[in-house]
Amino acid sequence: MAATGEPIMESISELVWLYVKQRPYLKEVLRQGVVNHSALARKISIDAFGSAKRHGAVKMALIRLGARMDRVDNDLEARILAVLGKSSMVLKSKVAVVIAKREIEGIHPLTHVKSGRYMTYILEQRELEKIPPKALWKREDNLNLITIESPEELEEVPGVISHILGSLASEGINVVEFISCYTDTLLVVRQADTERAYRVLSSIMK
Repeated sequence: MAATGEPIMESISELVWLYVKQRPYLKEVLRQGVVNHSALARKISIDAFGSAKRHGAVKMALIRLGARMDRVDNDLEARILAVLGKSSMVLKSKVAVVIAKREIEGIHPLTHVKSGRYMTYILEQRELEKIPPKALWKREDNLNLITIESPEELEEVPGVISHILGSLASEGINVVEFISCYTDTLLVVRQADTERAYRVLSSIMK
């Protein structure tokens, strides 16, 4: 039995997991096994316990954590790709995004969403002429809308949306507006980014 005040191995593992969980970049390097476990264990031991004397136990916890995350992430990635493989894309050009502080009447948006302070509309660009200038808080036009239509499994598999957005972000593609509605994922991108965005999304939806 551990001496009083000495954390047992389970407690060390929990503290290591908490430390790593709060630093997403560590989760990725541990999962891929591209980290110096000894150096990281020494740092965590000092940060979490005030000294490096638990370095060995922390290192062991890190190695086990990395292996577990790799198994879980590989399984989850396979489920995510399976959902995306059953999905399809629809592209619509000449779209605008309008943000207003109140509801705008007399227009037919493609979709809209209301938050506590704002109304966000995604609409065809020709609808802009129907909106009085004083009703606009912000607008951006010459955009394209990519709608990803997925099967119902989307709701049961965590991380699908994150995978989509992460794939785009890794290529430097900014999503101007994003709305998720049941199994439809709506992404508004700028004209200059559309071709690359479509290519990236096509690659993960094979």
